[in-house]
Amino acid sequence: MTNSSRAYRTSAAEGATHIGLLLSVYDALAEDMRFAGEAAANGDIAARCRHSQHALLLLGHLESWVSLLDDAVLQESLTRFYMYLRSEILRLQAAARGEGFGELAMRVCETRAVWQRKQSQPPSPVQAPSLEILPPEKAEEGSDSRLCWSA
Repeated sequence: MTNSSRAYRTSAAEGATHIGLLLSVYDALAEDMRFAGEAAANGDIAARCRHSQHALLLLGHLESWVSLLDDAVLQESLTRFYMYLRSEILRLQAAARGEGFGELAMRVCETRAVWQRKQSQPPSPVQAPSLEILPPEKAEEGSDSRLCWSA
């Protein structure tokens, strides 16, 4: 990580909301996946492993907070999403070529975008917003996103 990246993350964490901190973790996770993909494309196995291992560590941190959520549907959805990411990272690590890390990084960015929208919108007094992350097989045909956002 460069000094400017470290400074950005440090300043973003100071005084951040819970969702703000979550967004920072998603940024780091997407970056690790992107770097792992670049390293795989360059044949740099050590860098691919280093970035993949860090991504798995971040996933562990994300998973450790899921049980604290009040919304059971959101808990289940995030658990499935994190399990999917973990299995794909491990599959890509075992593969001879690391193609697919970029797609995983995009999935993380899509999820991050939903959390960012949730942060910027006040919850409805009638019903709190919810986030549902659909597994790949349940996503709508032709849809770029597997995320469902409702208010």
